[in-house]
Amino acid sequence: MRNAHLVLIGVLSACAFLIGLTLDIDWLRLITKPWPVLMLAAWVWPAGDKRIAIGLVFGAIGDICLALPGGFLAGMVAFAFGHGLYVAAFFSWHRRWSLSLLILTAIYLFATVALMLPNTGALSIPVVLYMSIIGLMIWRAAALAADETTAGFVRWSPMLGALLFGFSDSLIGINKFVAPVPGSAYPIILLYWAGQGLIAAAAVARVQRLAISSP
Repeated sequence: MRNAHLVLIGVLSACAFLIGLTLDIDWLRLITKPWPVLMLAAWVWPAGDKRIAIGLVFGAIGDICLALPGGFLAGMVAFAFGHGLYVAAFFSWHRRWSLSLLILTAIYLFATVALMLPNTGALSIPVVLYMSIIGLMIWRAAALAADETTAGFVRWSPMLGALLFGFSDSLIGINKFVAPVPGSAYPIILLYWAGQGLIAAAAVARVQRLAISSP
């Protein structure tokens, strides 16, 4: 019953946010934007890896900051803390370094950052640091997917979630620092919610799998 309530609140708030986005109602977007991710945090906290739950809370804080005028840097900081917690969780789930995957991730980051940097101005260093943390998250999630000892959802969900989250953030950066992308607000938020949802689900599924396998 509790999970059903969380799903209902999350879905209704997501729908209300999309209505506010479509009708350009600032106050509706502001009050509804953090709730889908907060509901994911409330789901993960008692049933999954608490580092992921706290990371989701930082994501909700970042949502609020990005919705406020002049809140872009504060939003990046909040999301960076969340990404850092995801990195810590993913690394504890699988500790192999996977240097080849790190190189591939670095190539993606270099191309994305090189596209943004000419127009980032005073935000150049924060953008580089933030994208580096995103890269670490994607790398550790990819290392999980490369681990053949883990099967099914727990193996693939973190990587897919991290990639969707990374694509969403990259699109934000391109839209802000390279050129406005018409209609980008919709894929940005939908990719973001999907990415957060997959990471949250992996955190819960992993704890459940460990509970089943433990004597």
